[in-house]
Amino acid sequence: MFDAADDVVSLRRFLERSPDFVALADLAGTVLHINPAGLKLIGVSDWAEASKLPALDFLTAEGREHAEGIGTALRSEGKWDGYCELRHHGTGAGIPVVVSAYVVHTPDGRPDVVASIIRHRHTVEQRSARMAADAVIASRHAQEQKALADLSRFAVVAELSELLTAATDTAATLIGVGNSAIAHLENSTDPYLTMDAASGSLGIRLDVPSGDGSMTGYALAHAQPVICSNRGDESRFRTDTMAELGLRSGVAVPIMTAVGDAWGVLSIHSVEARLYREQEVSFLSSVAGIVSAALRRMELESQLRRRSTHDALTGLPNRTFAYDVLDTALARARFQSDTLALLLLDIDDFKIINDSLGHDAGDRALVKFVERLVSATSATDTIARLGGDEFLIICEGVRTVERAEEIARRIARTIAKPFAAEDVPIPLSASIGVAVSESNSTRHELIHRADLAMYRAKDSGTGHAVFDPADLYDADRIRSLSVDLRAALNSNELTMAYQPLVDISTREVVAVEALARWNHHVLGPVEPTEFVAVAERTGLATPLGAWALRVACNDAVRWRAFSDVVVRVNVSALQLRDHEFPTQVATVLADTGLPPNALGLEVTETVWVADTERVANTVSALHAMGVSLLLDDMGKGHSSMSYLDRYPMFESFKIDKSYVARLPAVRARAIISAIVALARAFDVTVVGEGVETEEQLEALAATGCDVAQGFLLGRPMSAAAITDLLLPSE
Repeated sequence: MFDAADDVVSLRRFLERSPDFVALADLAGTVLHINPAGLKLIGVSDWAEASKLPALDFLTAEGREHAEGIGTALRSEGKWDGYCELRHHGTGAGIPVVVSAYVVHTPDGRPDVVASIIRHRHTVEQRSARMAADAVIASRHAQEQKALADLSRFAVVAELSELLTAATDTAATLIGVGNSAIAHLENSTDPYLTMDAASGSLGIRLDVPSGDGSMTGYALAHAQPVICSNRGDESRFRTDTMAELGLRSGVAVPIMTAVGDAWGVLSIHSVEARLYREQEVSFLSSVAGIVSAALRRMELESQLRRRSTHDALTGLPNRTFAYDVLDTALARARFQSDTLALLLLDIDDFKIINDSLGHDAGDRALVKFVERLVSATSATDTIARLGGDEFLIICEGVRTVERAEEIARRIARTIAKPFAAEDVPIPLSASIGVAVSESNSTRHELIHRADLAMYRAKDSGTGHAVFDPADLYDADRIRSLSVDLRAALNSNELTMAYQPLVDISTREVVAVEALARWNHHVLGPVEPTEFVAVAERTGLATPLGAWALRVACNDAVRWRAFSDVVVRVNVSALQLRDHEFPTQVATVLADTGLPPNALGLEVTETVWVADTERVANTVSALHAMGVSLLLDDMGKGHSSMSYLDRYPMFESFKIDKSYVARLPAVRARAIISAIVALARAFDVTVVGEGVETEEQLEALAATGCDVAQGFLLGRPMSAAAITDLLLPSE
């Protein structure tokens, strides 16, 4: 708390520092104090000089006219506010002032002194004018902020055309001009801008030049704001278009993209020459910024929509998009009593590229393949990537099966053309399933039919196949056999047969090949080729192979008590691609007690080629544990002897029976002799399979072949029959 002395000091400091004229007088009118600002205003050097002057000497004659009224008001109301006029003591000139006077009372409520605060009237008017101007600016700023907020909210929900129109209207209204526009350049070489939205005289003009041919074109080309206060003073760009439209000034601000390029320009024009304030240009830039943000949002949404409906690698529509297109096409075909063709395409042996060269190489090869595929189809066709190496092609207006087949053949011919030198091998063939819609076809049904036809094309190697109703029977049979095969494996319904392999020189049985057999409880015997194919297509190949391995090893253990025979078991591609397979083999050997060297695993050449790295790791692990490895169907697939050079773990291979069947023809004998000679160089034994006649056996012996297998030497038989065959004669 301050005491009285402190209060006096504080009051004096306030009076001394106040920028306004402050005076204290008693109730009789005698001036008691004038602060420095007051002395300066009336031209008196110090208070000592002023204190000698009577109170009325501070006023001009005009000011004195208010003295009586001032005194009356102070006595009756305790205050007075109004205009008065002071006298400058140096020049005698009048000083128009605004006075606020009031009576100060003592603590007990008695009138004590009169305090007056006096301001030069010009200062007050200037201050009022500034306040009014500030109020206008504040109001204008509030309007601009509200307009920008409204435009920002609208930009979230509006279509682009609606937003651009709203932006031009907002710019024209808030700046107070009648002409505004948003324009962009479609192509960098276009001579004129594209007018997206416009008002006033710009709304009827479609030939605004690009580049330095106009203010808008110049702003777009330089990606920066441009202000033209008067076209007559302009030298940066031509003003012909402005003159033709009766426009004298304007501002153009670029609308920027996310990468820093100018997409377009927001411009305003006035029919009068005028100076544009910095705040106005800033407001226009804010409007352009809202449009820019909306464009980026729309582009992002477009990208997200495209990502959800298109394949990232090839850019083709994906499964979701393709199914929507197919549904729409089928509905249109029904309405127009028309038909469409659906082609389902699967690249042949594409997995070889992926697995041997890596997925990056596979992706590059796939992109090249798609380029060729697109060139083979019509622009009205829809090509979609369903996933992996499978594609769907929708061809509307195809009325006949023959026309659909022609499209399939054209695609096959186009993709079969050799590519120029590339860093990766490009697939040159595919299996194509063709289905033509009927009046009541559904998407699911049509795809299913094309899928069945594609599998038939793949199985037959014909390149393409048209859906046949018999395919439905085949599909039903596969599905039914799959269910029954799973049950048969669980209930030990399958049996194992064994076919002997004979040493040609001694005619002794040196090995037996394990061959699964299935006597279906309803259908009777099912061909191994059929149920093995069913297993491979329905995910049962691994459990079928595991069953065969365990049964064969169990049987071989009994034979090994009185024979050195080796049991050979075929393994599937899925088993060889499973890194756990060697562990599974080791477990079976341990459980059954069969020595590893008594087990031979037969690998088909095509399986080996299909998955080089993974299969190589598996067979290396099997070889390391002492299991014999045999390459089946030599010469039937892709390559041959190079595998024996690159992978020395193979101990034997079978010459495909198609070569043996042509014996004793001279050419067939020469081919087999050459194969045997090469095998000798790799220290590999050779088996000739499919021997049915003595002539074939003798021809094989003449070529130097080691082992033979076929009906001549023994048909597949039961384990008990093999036991009888192997038991030593007494």
